[in-house]
Amino acid sequence: MELRQLRYFVTLAEVGSVSRAAVILNVAQPAISRQIRLLEEELAVSLFYRTGRGMELTEAGHLLMAHAPDVLLGLKKIEKEIGELRGIADGQVVLGIPPTEGHFLVPPLVRRLRAQHPGLALKVIEAFSGHVNEWLVGGRLDVAVFYKLANMQQLITDELLTEGLYLIGKGGLPTDDTPIGLDEIQSMELILPSRSHGLRHLVEHAATQRDLRLNVTLEADALLTIKALVEAGEGRTILPYPSVHREMEAGRLTARPIRREDLSRTLLLVTTRHHPLSLASRVVVREMRLLVRDLVRSGGWPGAVI
Repeated sequence: MELRQLRYFVTLAEVGSVSRAAVILNVAQPAISRQIRLLEEELAVSLFYRTGRGMELTEAGHLLMAHAPDVLLGLKKIEKEIGELRGIADGQVVLGIPPTEGHFLVPPLVRRLRAQHPGLALKVIEAFSGHVNEWLVGGRLDVAVFYKLANMQQLITDELLTEGLYLIGKGGLPTDDTPIGLDEIQSMELILPSRSHGLRHLVEHAATQRDLRLNVTLEADALLTIKALVEAGEGRTILPYPSVHREMEAGRLTARPIRREDLSRTLLLVTTRHHPLSLASRVVVREMRLLVRDLVRSGGWPGAVI
């Protein structure tokens, strides 16, 4: 019995039509019919009834179908494990990342992975820091990038960088690179996420430590909405550099650094102890580390230090 024959058999059993199986397998119909005939000759039984409605399994066909998918799955697992021994990273890796960093980090990460590991498929899920712990432990994510939280149990963390935050205003304002303190910001009309958002919690905690009360006049949890409101002159906001770099280059927004001793945060690369990392996941972890290091050292991430 050949592996190819088993794959053809399972596909044909699932769709019930040689023509549809040929499309799925991307082979000619006679090739499928010939391999099924050889398989039947080897087993000395008929596996299908040929009817006007298509192909239907015989009793022997049902018996083979009860085991064949597990056999194929087991062989695929063996191929994957042997590939890992040879250093070949393939399969899907699910990466969780906040939207403020996703559009900045994911495109160059994808370019690196495609160039060096073409068999690796990356799935990206936008995830706020508050959800990541649960999603990692539950297996929804393989790897995550998010900001340091108080509760980091059951997680394996690697500090990527510490970044300062910026006071963001509409375009056309005079450029000022002098760091500003929270005491100067407290009287400004601010547009911030709701209190369930990690960034809002960080900003308000820093203000409370200095006995300051921020003037939050608008709340919006969508990053695009916050930036649109600031562009329209409805207030200012506090964001990291990656979330506004395109708008700054286009002159639609301005950014002034906030004093690091007043406000900063640590970006982490996180996995969980609950699930061992595949070779593909380890590759994503390594490439993300290298990407962040290169961005910081080249000046491509202003306000950040390794």
